[in-house]
Amino acid sequence: MSAEQDILTQTIDDTLQFVSYAAHRGIQLADDEIANVIEAKRAGGAITAAQEKAFWASASRISKAIAPVTIESLRSSTRTDLDGPASAAWAARSYRVRTALTLVALLLFQIYWLIGATVTTDISEIKGRLTVLASEDVRLATQSQPKKGDPNYQVKEAKIKSDQQEFNARLWKERISAETDFDVLKNWNLAKNLLLWQRTPETTGKTKISPAASGDPKSGSSQDYAVKKDDYFLWVFTPDNVVEFQTAQIALTALLKYILPILYGALGASAYIVRTLATEIREHTYSVGSNVRFQLRFYLGAMAGFAIAWFTSDTKSAEAAGILQPLSPLAVAFLAGYSVELLFSLLDRIVVALSSAEPVKAKS
Repeated sequence: MSAEQDILTQTIDDTLQFVSYAAHRGIQLADDEIANVIEAKRAGGAITAAQEKAFWASASRISKAIAPVTIESLRSSTRTDLDGPASAAWAARSYRVRTALTLVALLLFQIYWLIGATVTTDISEIKGRLTVLASEDVRLATQSQPKKGDPNYQVKEAKIKSDQQEFNARLWKERISAETDFDVLKNWNLAKNLLLWQRTPETTGKTKISPAASGDPKSGSSQDYAVKKDDYFLWVFTPDNVVEFQTAQIALTALLKYILPILYGALGASAYIVRTLATEIREHTYSVGSNVRFQLRFYLGAMAGFAIAWFTSDTKSAEAAGILQPLSPLAVAFLAGYSVELLFSLLDRIVVALSSAEPVKAKS
């Protein structure tokens, strides 16, 4: 059998698949077109020139009638998983798994970021309240003491004791809250173990945070500190705790400006891919080219999310300014991943506008 005969036989079989698809979809075809295809099929190798001419004309019209469906998309849509990665079933399963993994990774990093942001925000608020307590302590220390000959001596003395007890209660509440937050932060802070493990010496005991009677620091071990009675910051903001706090802020910034935007953009692209893939499978328009397009779409979505977050997020948004404030750029990153065309179309317009403006500026 010659190569021309092989091509003709294959085209007849493909056109019969078109006719079958049109029958299942209710697409109306002319009776003469169907008859020409059937005659060409039954003629086999003995097909005449007139029959072949009529077949090619009918095949062209049938192909136009069922467009945008092609023979490649029909084959891809009817293949099973065993037929290889070009099958629609394989692609649907692959992108479902990819979307699920992206969502799980996003949830893990988002929860991890939320815990760290909540703790660091609380520590910053405690630091502010300790500043207020330090001012109140100065006021309590400088207020005049009642004299024993004063008729209101007992009342004033009771008032001073009550104020001091209230002050001590608030101070210990802030200390306990801060120490608890730092304990949580130490368990949370993976960045310190990854980035500073070679520079952080092992300690045999905890840093001493109890107030000393005098203001002179103890000599000896670098891990033992004696602080003044009114140095409330040093009671909880020891050097070790400050290292934990600083590395936590670095980790939060990295999560907010790099990892989370990329995951949000990838998730947006995955959502678009899954919806589009379902439509193409249903309409039998999925093909090998669709798989390549979806692969590129996933990575472009991640890139778009990163670009959006880079230009919209604040470098200090992980601090005490607010926990929910930096989430809006992440939502935009998701939208950018879902609609990559809009983002890159906007970038193309900006580039064209800048390119066209340069010659005009040079002339002037």
